[in-house]
Amino acid sequence: MNDREKLDYANWIPVKLLMVSGTVGGILAVLFGLSFLIAGGAVLIVLRVLLAAAAVLFLGLFGYMAHARRLLSYEGGGVQGRILDNVLAYLHWNGEGLLLDIGCGSGAMAVKAAKKYPNARVTGMDYWGAAWDYARSQCEANARLEGVSDRTAFQKGDASKLEFPDAYFDAAVSNFVFHEVRSQPDKLALIREALRVVKPGGAFSFGDVFFSRTHYPDLEALIRELSGDVAELHFVDTRQNDFVPGFLKTPLVAGQMGLIYGLK
Repeated sequence: MNDREKLDYANWIPVKLLMVSGTVGGILAVLFGLSFLIAGGAVLIVLRVLLAAAAVLFLGLFGYMAHARRLLSYEGGGVQGRILDNVLAYLHWNGEGLLLDIGCGSGAMAVKAAKKYPNARVTGMDYWGAAWDYARSQCEANARLEGVSDRTAFQKGDASKLEFPDAYFDAAVSNFVFHEVRSQPDKLALIREALRVVKPGGAFSFGDVFFSRTHYPDLEALIRELSGDVAELHFVDTRQNDFVPGFLKTPLVAGQMGLIYGLK
């Protein structure tokens, strides 16, 4: 690997988010300072208070996210990799056949799976939207640099309507993806679509923000419904772990993690 060929698994906290929060916070702080050049009464005082509060909020968000990004990164704390390792740890599969990674992003979990299961062929699928620092070419480069390009393939797609036949894969994984799929707000239907392409008896392990009431308002009902669709289903409260620092266990990052796994 030369200096121009380096692994790039990016970060779950996009640079764009840091730029927006930092820029907005900086502008608000400047406006707060400039407000003291203007003479005024009670209205101006209220405006200053609002500007100060907003500046603190956005700059605080910037500071939190910047540190969280460092902890998540592979070059820093490496938390992203440990979370993906945990998803694969709950995939009860012998590694023979085809595996699908739904929402593969930078290809990190697809590559991990290909390295963990040397007899498997792994397909990574993602929408690769503009909001994220991911691309198909990035996935392919990472797979090549990790020595698994001969057993990995990546394609663009929509998790709400997978372009694969029924029962096509021997196993499927996904992490922090389902809640981001805007094309299907019904997450039960979305998970059922993921299970549709898994063979009967095939393994699955899906991590997401299952404790978010916004995306999963009735988690117990979802688990109950899915249990009737598969041969075996388990739920793990992955908020209770020792591989994510407490600093990251907030709703903004990894404080609502859960995992469903089992056999179809």
